Amino acid sequence: ALAKIASSRSLFISRGDNSGTDQLEKKLWKTTGIDLKGQQWYQETGQGMGLTLNVASDKAGYTIGDRATYLATRKNLALSILVEGDKSLLNIYHVIIVNSNKSTRINNEGAKAFAAFMVASETQKIIAGFGVDKYGQPLFFPDAGKPE
Repeated sequence: ALAKIASSRSLFISRGDNSGTDQLEKKLWKTTGIDLKGQQWYQETGQGMGLTLNVASDKAGYTIGDRATYLATRKNLALSILVEGDKSLLNIYHVIIVNSNKSTRINNEGAKAFAAFMVASETQKIIAGFGVDKYGQPLFFPDAGKPE
């Protein structure tokens, strides 16, 4: 999809903010071998996902976004999801317990409790259903316990 956008010189709006989604986008562009420097069809907002979606919508461009922000703002957007489901598009959130030996300010017991809560089956069920009542589909997909 990115190669088609580039070859047609269609407008692509990037977050350009060094966020996780921006890093994923950069990784995907790198696989195409396309040099984005100086390309007028490639524009960066330097802003968050919501604003980037709005700019892409206003300018009738393409972008890479996260499902949660898209679903929460789609009523104000003239955008549709064109590509989804590819493993390369997964943007997985992880819970990581920081090594408590690195600082006296780390609440190791609290971190362990939070991590256990996040991966608990009941919490994963809540994540799976979050947003379904309002948007017709979940905003996030649980993956605790799944192999990489």
